[in-house]
Amino acid sequence: MAYEERDEQPPVNNDGGLEDEISVRRSEEEPRTSVRQREAGSVKVKKSVRTEQEEVQVPRKREEVDVERVPVDREVAEAELGDEEVVIQVFEEEVVVSKRIVLKEEIRVRKKVVEEVEVFEVDLRKEEVEIDDQTTRRDG
Repeated sequence: MAYEERDEQPPVNNDGGLEDEISVRRSEEEPRTSVRQREAGSVKVKKSVRTEQEEVQVPRKREEVDVERVPVDREVAEAELGDEEVVIQVFEEEVVVSKRIVLKEEIRVRKKVVEEVEVFEVDLRKEEVEIDDQTTRRDG
């Protein structure tokens, strides 16, 4: 037998007899992926106030008084002589500036999750088994 020539011991099972079967295990690496969350940056929305001077044209009205003296040279039958005062009020429009706050825009910032597939190349080891059967069979 081959075991005697090669100084090897034949496989023995638990009850002392020779084993008829041996097993060889073959393994290979498989990729295992996972993800973890990390901060990728941030978005800052900053609001500030600036002041601008703006010209606003406002039409306005005002009253003016014209005084006209008309010479008259005629005799009158009756007239009261004495002190008299007449007051005529003169008006003008005055520009009044007030301010109001008007909402002009809303800025909406939303986060959304975008899923994408990324392809990675990974070197994986795989065991291969070659069987070299050099036994001679005698059919007979």
